[in-house]
Amino acid sequence: MGCCCCVSREDIVLPVEPAEGGLDFEYSEFERLVGEDIAPKNPHGWVVKKDWPAQYKHGFKMRVSLRPHDTGNPNNLLRGDGKYQGVTPQDFLDFLLNPELPGLQELKEVETTQDGCIKYCRVKAPCMKPRDHVWRYCIDKREDGSIFVCIRTTTHPKHPPIDGVIRAYYYNATILRPSTAEQGVMEMTEFIFQDLKGGISPSLMNSALPAGTISANKKEMEYLRKKKN
Repeated sequence: MGCCCCVSREDIVLPVEPAEGGLDFEYSEFERLVGEDIAPKNPHGWVVKKDWPAQYKHGFKMRVSLRPHDTGNPNNLLRGDGKYQGVTPQDFLDFLLNPELPGLQELKEVETTQDGCIKYCRVKAPCMKPRDHVWRYCIDKREDGSIFVCIRTTTHPKHPPIDGVIRAYYYNATILRPSTAEQGVMEMTEFIFQDLKGGISPSLMNSALPAGTISANKKEMEYLRKKKN
């Protein structure tokens, strides 16, 4: 296991934070991605790794798809489509703003922005070096009850990189909306891209993404249901 988890990082490219940034840019990028066909033999490279299950389990069901990232970074871009019983867009937004992360050591807001906020987060998984993040949140609560939220790695003068802590990369653009077809159900579409760096094999990360996404959503639903009761 040791050697297969170590890869050269010299040629790996990360997305550059857009100069224009902001809510309008993030939603236009989301619209571009959600407009991509994921059917077999599509021109974008999407492959459905876990298709819709026949029934709800643990109060939700998901479809998970992957494709290569536009930058050429070997970590895949993930598309998750989900349906969730008994929760609301606001419930999910609250969780995204204050996630229950394994190994969480620190999570705090460092700045309020015009369309959201900037947060600092540090986590330490077993047998791994600690990772930290500086996240910019762009949030749009809409009149139809839907919520668009984008989380993208940024920089902040209060939290420069720290010796001994790996600065990871994370992107998450999500639309949350009440279902018009099923009462009491929330629908979600998300795009997630991350690079944990530090010699973790992208191929291993990619292979773990589908099952890991389902597992993470199961834990999130357990947390939200417990909080509601």
